[in-house]
Amino acid sequence: MLWIINGLIYGFFSALYTLVNQQHKLNGYILGIWRGFGISLIFSPFLFFLPPQTSAYNWFLLIFQGWLIGIYDSHLFFASSRFGAGPTSRSLAVTTLITVIMWWSITPELFFSLAKNGSVFITLLLILFGFSFCYWYMIKTPVSKAVFAYMAPAIFALSGMSIATKEIAMMGQNIWENIAYYLVVSTFVSGFYNSVLYIKTERPGFIGFFKNVLNPQVVNVGIYIISFSAALITAKTMALRLAPNPGYVIALVLTAPFFVFALNKYNKIPDDISLRTGFSMIFFLSLMMILVCGNWGVVD
Repeated sequence: MLWIINGLIYGFFSALYTLVNQQHKLNGYILGIWRGFGISLIFSPFLFFLPPQTSAYNWFLLIFQGWLIGIYDSHLFFASSRFGAGPTSRSLAVTTLITVIMWWSITPELFFSLAKNGSVFITLLLILFGFSFCYWYMIKTPVSKAVFAYMAPAIFALSGMSIATKEIAMMGQNIWENIAYYLVVSTFVSGFYNSVLYIKTERPGFIGFFKNVLNPQVVNVGIYIISFSAALITAKTMALRLAPNPGYVIALVLTAPFFVFALNKYNKIPDDISLRTGFSMIFFLSLMMILVCGNWGVVD
């Protein structure tokens, strides 16, 4: 059950994360720079109290994760500015299905072990079909199709991030060590990625780069992002470490659109979410949690 609690915390902070640039409409690469370098700088002192990471495979995972984070962050920030937080957060729902398929493709032994229990496996497939049906019904509006087209790289990046995070979370027995290296190394790589893309697309020059990144408005928003991003990463890492399948954790991101809707309603910001479809998705989400946590032998 701990992975469900952490997954719901992940969903809540994902909503806050998506809402940031709906209001401020800043350059997405700049926000990615702040999130990446800011978190890395704050948590880097902790590495002095932890054993050095010597595995080349683990270093590859951390760097690969950082690259995926860079793609995800920039697309999310730009999309929330252009389309709004509601449509952007809802576009991520399909990530659940993609993550499950990707995970099964790289862990065939776990997949076949699950498939042996036909009743449970078919029930799981029906639940995933319910997710997909509700999602495709939800994106019938033109704006949602535009969001989906723009967010496609971020959707696949989030799926890859989830699998990589699960691997990073299992790098060693010490969960604090795994989280610390994630918070320092992967976020630094994501900050570097966004810096390169910002310089390449905007060509601000050396002085212009620092002038724009250190703009007072950007600083305020950057500090805000850093303040809850560390909690988001920690909750996600804990959830993925404990969950049998990373796709089940990503399913909990389906709660983010509801947090976004509630916060938008409180701030009197229009959001055309279909409550009927949304609650249908939550229904299937609840069924998945019952199936996975029940005593029905779901091992993947």
